[in-house]
Amino acid sequence: MKTKILILHTSVGHGIKLTALNIAEQLKHSEEFEPRVEDIQKVEAGAIAKSIERVYSTITDRIPGLWGYLYRSRPVLFITMPLRKFFASFKSKNTLKLLREFQPAIVISTQAVCTGIVAYLKSKGLYRGKLVAVFSDYHLHPFWCFDEVDLYFCNIAEQAEKLVALGVPKEKIVITGLFISEKFYRHIEQEEACRQLGLLTTMPKVFMFSGGRPRMNNREIFLQLLRSPKSFQIVAVCGKNEELKAELEKISAPSIHPTKIYGYSDQVDVIMDASDVMVGKTGGPSMGEAVLKKLPLVLTDIQPGHEEENLQFLLRNEVVVYGRIPREVVFLVEEILSGKIASDWDHAYETIIKPAGTISVTEALMKIKPVAFVKYYQDRI
Repeated sequence: MKTKILILHTSVGHGIKLTALNIAEQLKHSEEFEPRVEDIQKVEAGAIAKSIERVYSTITDRIPGLWGYLYRSRPVLFITMPLRKFFASFKSKNTLKLLREFQPAIVISTQAVCTGIVAYLKSKGLYRGKLVAVFSDYHLHPFWCFDEVDLYFCNIAEQAEKLVALGVPKEKIVITGLFISEKFYRHIEQEEACRQLGLLTTMPKVFMFSGGRPRMNNREIFLQLLRSPKSFQIVAVCGKNEELKAELEKISAPSIHPTKIYGYSDQVDVIMDASDVMVGKTGGPSMGEAVLKKLPLVLTDIQPGHEEENLQFLLRNEVVVYGRIPREVVFLVEEILSGKIASDWDHAYETIIKPAGTISVTEALMKIKPVAFVKYYQDRI
């Protein structure tokens, strides 16, 4: 009998959802585990969940400086840490129903909200299985850590070191590297990828990508790229931002910069194979996908808080270059296309995809897999 695993994620954060899906993809190949993926915002849908998402989106999109302050503030952390499970108690009822229905022996959480809800249920004896917390960023925030977590999946060695410094026992920590979909490990020759997408094979391709929630600053970057004297095709993926897609499609492009504008695309792996440089913001799996494709990265439009923390790690390890303003982005793109900026792909791979000491997700889970299935749930709320 396979061990049931429930993988929880949130809708806010493209990398968080991708991480959950990629873990499930890997577990499906195992004869030991039966994974199921759920969005906690759909499970706990309601006024509270929508309000929290609306407040978060408003702050990060319109008042990013405030989010950066809240993210780094020690007084805010001191006040909020003890309240996490209290607030989680108000949005845990449907999660408990899901746990009783599916009866997983292990819950894997890819975001602190999900971790907090399951940690609360564990603290009340309502869930007696194992809880795994997964990080999709390149740093560690104490807010993500709970006493009820049985195992932490770390992307990088620095996260493991900081967990130990916070008092987490070493036996609760493993390094798994980034979880990336299998399709990004498959390589398509650039010319063939261009043919599949209907792109030109006679000039370089610049791929503009911003994950799940593209920002309107992309329009200015797009315009600046069109002004470059260097000839290249621009491929822009706007995700679910239909307003941005419509705006970019209205812009007349000069002949030296033909464009291809996508909304949501499930062919990002092929687009990466076809491209020569990628412009975007930080995102755990997306950075790893580009490294696997040996696609140079120019990051921009970075917001204070977790994005800034991720950027600093990537810059320190020379995985990316950073353009503070649109014109600097274009300059860096031109330098990469001219061969004046090169990347050490072996170093980048060992830094963010498979750091030293990395083990597979199945190896990691075998550390906490129950010997025999037992009843984990009490018939009370």
